Amino acid sequence: MSDRLQRVFTYHRLGFIVCCFFLVNAFSIRALATDIAARTLNKMPSRCLFKTCLLVLLAILTVTIPGRVAHAKGLEETSSQPCLEVGKVIEAAKSLPLGDSFGVVSSLLVEESASAGVRLTAFEENQSFVYAVGSITPPAGSPTGSNEQESHARLIRRIIILKPSTFIVDDEVRDVTSNKPVDWCLSSLEAPKISMRGGRVGSDQSEVYWQTVMPRKFVARVAVIPDKPLGSTYQAIETATEKVPDGIRFIHVLSFQDRGSHVPSTRIILNEAKDQILLTLMNEGKTFRLALPPPDVGAGTIAIPSKGGKSVLEDRPLASGILPHGPEGAHLLDLWDSDYRGSKPPLWDIGRPANELMKLVNEGAIPRCRVIDLCCGSGTDAIFLANKGFDVTGIDIAPTALSQARRKAAAAGVHVHWLYADVLAPPNLEPFDFIYDRGCYHVVRNQNLAAYLETLRLLSHPETRFLLLASRSAEIEANTANSGVSEEEIRFDFLKLFDLESLREITLESNKEGGTQPPGWSALFKRKDPK
Repeated sequence: MSDRLQRVFTYHRLGFIVCCFFLVNAFSIRALATDIAARTLNKMPSRCLFKTCLLVLLAILTVTIPGRVAHAKGLEETSSQPCLEVGKVIEAAKSLPLGDSFGVVSSLLVEESASAGVRLTAFEENQSFVYAVGSITPPAGSPTGSNEQESHARLIRRIIILKPSTFIVDDEVRDVTSNKPVDWCLSSLEAPKISMRGGRVGSDQSEVYWQTVMPRKFVARVAVIPDKPLGSTYQAIETATEKVPDGIRFIHVLSFQDRGSHVPSTRIILNEAKDQILLTLMNEGKTFRLALPPPDVGAGTIAIPSKGGKSVLEDRPLASGILPHGPEGAHLLDLWDSDYRGSKPPLWDIGRPANELMKLVNEGAIPRCRVIDLCCGSGTDAIFLANKGFDVTGIDIAPTALSQARRKAAAAGVHVHWLYADVLAPPNLEPFDFIYDRGCYHVVRNQNLAAYLETLRLLSHPETRFLLLASRSAEIEANTANSGVSEEEIRFDFLKLFDLESLREITLESNKEGGTQPPGWSALFKRKDPK
């Protein structure tokens, strides 16, 4: 039965009950109150008692009719009450084949809110999926009315769209100081149908089905908000009944279909590890395997195996920052990653740590500290530093390189925090004590020097050391892969932010067989103290 017909049927039943009310109780509401008072004083005749009992039965029926939508108070979206609009899900699903989905997917993450700090922190789109993360944090001291106790709650939403039209919505509410239960809701213009762990809701042309993966225990209901510009808005509301010290996590899988089309069956397997959720989805012959830590802890990984034995997508990290997007951005990402998908490693991947780095560390010029390796590639230098006791973060824009780095680090028995992100738009990180760049600066300099220098500023603090190994411009030397930089350019680019400790001409190491190795620079800087 369609939503419209069901509402009509419900209204007919309600009208029938109202008619029965006036037929059985042919006197005013005031008279009914008098009857009840008389009953209290033991003065009610038996025939009035019959009427009252029948009226009570009818009143119970009006609130227990099967399929009825309760006119309960709906949720107002706040930083601790995550809501998702069905219309935006449908809009996002329809926009995926049209190209850059950044704008429409962003609208699923961060609702317009003048009273909260809204921030998009990660985005990636490729042929198989779209990944995005956003967070909402209310400003300190902001008025919250009845939600005053929850003013420090923080919502982090992760969206993963498995193409063509399966959505994973991972909402985590952190820092909840109130003892009140936390709700999640799905808003729509049509009345939703709730099942055991999910439900469906549709419009005239489309339908959205959802399954609730987490929490394990919750209570579901439907509410209606009548005072909306476009008419009544319905909400399917789920209230978590489990108390978790660190916060509440809601994970839902939604499928979008045109009305009347085949509805694919999605099988979901959930395993909870110590620090992450392991989620497997099987749909229309495809299998997706995801490892999802809490969104504010890490990005996680994704793999898409195939029946033929060859993986559609190797197990690799999800984005930790906002990556280049749109047709041009997708082309650049594929170009940078293709260097690591060949049968031979790229020329700069020499399979051992750089001599300049080893010399600096082995001589004790750089003590153990927090270090970030910009454009870390397959991770050889980062793993060397981790072996020496450094707290290492490696960042690169090539997911295949990072997958290789993860395997090499596991084989070496060391831990490195690998980030799939753009060095020109890095995620929000605490400043580091040591920054290392081998081969990144001279590549991105002609693309966006200002963004690179801003990254150095954000990732450093006064006294941070910075080792730069860059290609050196030379007319005679064989350096055709990238245009090098001159001493004057290095001094002009960095001396506003850093003091130069040393600058030497070196030969950059490569795995090129025979021939002349490219010339390079070794520059060691220290971040200036603004005082």
